[in-house]
Amino acid sequence: MRRRGALLATVALLAWAGATGSASAGTATIAIPGKYFAPARSTAVAGDTVTFRNNDLVVHNVRIAGGVFESGPIARFTSWSQQIAQPGGYPFVCTLHAFMGGYLDVVAATLAAGPDGVIAGEPLTLSGRTAAGTAHVGIEQSVAGGEWIAVGDGAAPGADGSFAATVPAVEGASYRVNTPAGPGQVVTPRITAQVDVHLEVERGWLHVHTMPATTGLIATLQLYSRWHYRWRSVAGMRLDGHGGAMFRLPAARRTYARVVLRRNAGGPALVRSRVVNLRSGRPARDPDAIAPAMPGGHGH
Repeated sequence: MRRRGALLATVALLAWAGATGSASAGTATIAIPGKYFAPARSTAVAGDTVTFRNNDLVVHNVRIAGGVFESGPIARFTSWSQQIAQPGGYPFVCTLHAFMGGYLDVVAATLAAGPDGVIAGEPLTLSGRTAAGTAHVGIEQSVAGGEWIAVGDGAAPGADGSFAATVPAVEGASYRVNTPAGPGQVVTPRITAQVDVHLEVERGWLHVHTMPATTGLIATLQLYSRWHYRWRSVAGMRLDGHGGAMFRLPAARRTYARVVLRRNAGGPALVRSRVVNLRSGRPARDPDAIAPAMPGGHGH
């Protein structure tokens, strides 16, 4: 009786410790469809409520060693819930079926980065969720395993703890969120340091190749107007799965061409190719460098 009373007291203490901001906390569900847990490994945010749902025909229970929590019998087609306040690793078992086990990873904050394959210097969005009621989280960056340093202004999470922040992408960098409960998950997004755009004129077509092969960006073909001394955009298409594109060239080719890469239509230029002379098909000097003082000489 004393042991059961101590366990109940521990459970009550855990629930109380996570009570602040718990009104909007999340819920993680772990099913028991048979003599196993699904999923066997889960991630939750500190302050979340974890629900074990018994969908089996027999009774099960859930226990974490050391008296962190113990459900008691969970009858078939019923569930049992527990709020977890502290980040950490929680391996759990069903003591009625010793071969049944799982692992709950409770973190101070989850984190994801996007877009995938961002180019160095481009805005990188970091989003995730921390404990409900958290007033502010900081963003930290570590390059090539070096010291963690703060970047940007961080973010003010919403009522449910969700947040988003934007920082410049840095090649080889990992990112994490710093919360009052400690650092959260670490992400190492795929960041391309430099994208080279190669142009090739062949039989009325302009072939575009990116190195390394970069997908998802929009390639815009620009032709140089000799009358207005400026570049004008004439066509655009999204790079294919090999990081390439093809543009049909105009019949009159006494001009220059270049290609600009953007994340989306109308967005800022991320990469510009070298200039090619459409008449000869060879690389040419950028007209902007020849007549920088002309109206519109720097293009856009």
